[in-house]
Amino acid sequence: MLKRFCTAFAFFIIIASTAAAQDRIAVLDTVLPKGIDTGVIIPVTEKIMEEFVRSKLFIVLDRSFIAKTLSEQEFSTSDLTSGDSAKLATIGGFLKATYIIVSTVQKLDTRFFLSAKMIEVKSGVIVAQSSVDRDGTISVLISMAGELGQKLVAASMGQDTFVSGKSTGKTAPAQTEPPSQATPPSRQVAAKSPRLPTKDRPRFSTLSVDIGTGSTIANETGTGYNYYTFVDYDYDAIPGYSFGVSGIFPSGLFYLSVNAGMTSAEYDGPVAYISSEALAIGIGSGLDFPVGPVLLYAGIRGSYMAFTLNEDYTAGGSLETTWAGISYGFEVGGDIRLGKFAVGLRYATESGTLSDQEEYWPDMEATIGTFSLRLSMAF
Repeated sequence: MLKRFCTAFAFFIIIASTAAAQDRIAVLDTVLPKGIDTGVIIPVTEKIMEEFVRSKLFIVLDRSFIAKTLSEQEFSTSDLTSGDSAKLATIGGFLKATYIIVSTVQKLDTRFFLSAKMIEVKSGVIVAQSSVDRDGTISVLISMAGELGQKLVAASMGQDTFVSGKSTGKTAPAQTEPPSQATPPSRQVAAKSPRLPTKDRPRFSTLSVDIGTGSTIANETGTGYNYYTFVDYDYDAIPGYSFGVSGIFPSGLFYLSVNAGMTSAEYDGPVAYISSEALAIGIGSGLDFPVGPVLLYAGIRGSYMAFTLNEDYTAGGSLETTWAGISYGFEVGGDIRLGKFAVGLRYATESGTLSDQEEYWPDMEATIGTFSLRLSMAF
């Protein structure tokens, strides 16, 4: 049961973190000048979208969803080529997109120019821009769109925009300026890098398997009766071990954590052999502090705790009881990134008043502490 639950919980963490780490991007239909067959709009737009989907860095909005939304709000693609920041913000709000891709085609004699801008909706800033030009018939625009998409993805990450791939049969000429009759460009603002998970990013998220040591204190509420030593007001911690899964997801100065872990303890006393297992599932939040490749963090956490106590008496007989309830505590730790992986240490403790599930025994004051090694995937 526990193994299946931990597997499902880890799967939930992976899905949630992947969605949280990606920005939404809307690739709008390519704008054509008069005289060019409009049948090329869809394949050119889809080719650009294809490269953003392939990069796996963005949540790419479906073209039909974009067209439907723009139509319902009475916007047209030409509204986006005017450089009107207010309209960009409005359209981006309707699409719930972080970035918009606007592409245009121009033609001079037999030469086609295909250019695209990646615009941050919130600020109206052009964060990446690329272009491709080539001689040929109108069908050449499709292969140009694929190349342009690759270059724009690379430019959005601050990488070299040189594109390697299948030969087009001729050497791509040097970039030139579009003809003078092109749509006047919007006011240029100093570009800034979009929020992408690049290797230079100081903050990073982790999904980990945690193993380490643990300690447990369990006393009866009111009397202080120790469930391990059978002595009143004995608050000594019983050592053991811990294991589980967890995730740390920074966002600016703050972070969100999720965790599911088991802490066990054993005590061999003169009257009975006592063992316990405390399962805690919860979330946490606090501040994070990047220091070089190390991400330090400290915060509070809250969990649902299920505490099972097994008593095997030397005189014969055994008893198993489970208490459950809400617990609160804090956590502090640090992770160092090693490429796609990370290792770290974390100390966490939490306490709570737990109730017997059969409503027979008095409430328990339980405290668990863990010191764990985190072996993580980093992104």
